[in-house]
Amino acid sequence: MAPSKRRIRVVVGDDSRTALLSVCGYLEFEGQFEIVGAATDGLQVMHQAERFRPDLVLTDLSMPRMTGLEAAKELRKSFPELRILIVTEWNGPSLEAECARCGANGFVEKSRMPERLMEEVQRLFPKMGEEIDGTFPAMGFPAKNAADASGSVTDD
Repeated sequence: MAPSKRRIRVVVGDDSRTALLSVCGYLEFEGQFEIVGAATDGLQVMHQAERFRPDLVLTDLSMPRMTGLEAAKELRKSFPELRILIVTEWNGPSLEAECARCGANGFVEKSRMPERLMEEVQRLFPKMGEEIDGTFPAMGFPAKNAADASGSVTDD
């Protein structure tokens, strides 16, 4: 397979449609991301991650049916290599510790987006944008082809 630049596959979760569309729009604008799923509650985040096997789950902390932390804990059990970022309006060292305890790789305060989001993504994916041979260097997973997922944002 010829080397190519593969975008980071992302599932985004937020119960605010406005926030969800804003985050998805920003990530698509950056050009380094492929939104493979979008969710408006924690259970949908779980289903989207199981279905599309993304490189990154970006989820709001406070969501109906299952919080972002609960989703992170369950996703970590099933997909130990998955990168998970919690997005929240809250901050503080105790929250950071709780996110880590639940299996999240980090968290981003909404008031510090998008700059802090990109800093966290670059920390989690240090080889982002490099020429790769069909695998994502930080993950070691084979790249999914277009037949594996439509890439469209859904609410499954």
